[in-house]
Amino acid sequence: MRRIGIKEVEDIALGASLLGAGGGGDPYYGKLMAMGAIKENGPVELISPDEVPDDAVIMPIAMMGAPTVLCEKGTAGNEYREIYDMMSKYLGKEIYAVMPMEAGGVNSMLPIAAAARLGLPMVDCDGMGRAFPELQMVTFTIGGVSATPMALTDEKGNSAIFNTITNKWTEELARAVTMSCGGSVTVTLYIMDGATMKYSDQKRAAGQSNKNRKGTC
Repeated sequence: MRRIGIKEVEDIALGASLLGAGGGGDPYYGKLMAMGAIKENGPVELISPDEVPDDAVIMPIAMMGAPTVLCEKGTAGNEYREIYDMMSKYLGKEIYAVMPMEAGGVNSMLPIAAAARLGLPMVDCDGMGRAFPELQMVTFTIGGVSATPMALTDEKGNSAIFNTITNKWTEELARAVTMSCGGSVTVTLYIMDGATMKYSDQKRAAGQSNKNRKGTC
């Protein structure tokens, strides 16, 4: 069993600065949130995709908006519980684990904080292998996974659940609400079962392998 404690958060934050590839914001604020959650609730259990049951519900966690805004208005601390409750009630199912939406920048840190505060394991996978600018720009979209239902909440208590006709529409509508909420919100989207998550992770890994092979020719 692997666990993420304070030391591991430091290491992940350093890697996230590189994997952000210029995007995703400075992991520093997210690192503080992750460390605070771990100090209060203990280390986070990190599990591999193969350890997740095929029928288990996985909830990706991220912030949407401008990462620098987090330094100004912060979070209330109960956003993760809010979107967990919203999505569990909407689906009529319990959430088995959380996972990152992207591997770079501040969003590599926030799922650790969420897992610690919710008492859930975190799956060692993500939607792209780096940071990305728009919600639809992930391997989940390529694999046909819908971004919705998507839950969104801000630090003031405003919340919404989206159902959209395409993942690009999810980006357009959620972005507009994010701006109205002050430039940053906490979100969960691309809710999926374990089987879909494993398939998406395999496709992402295969894509990275092909890219590496092309680069060495």
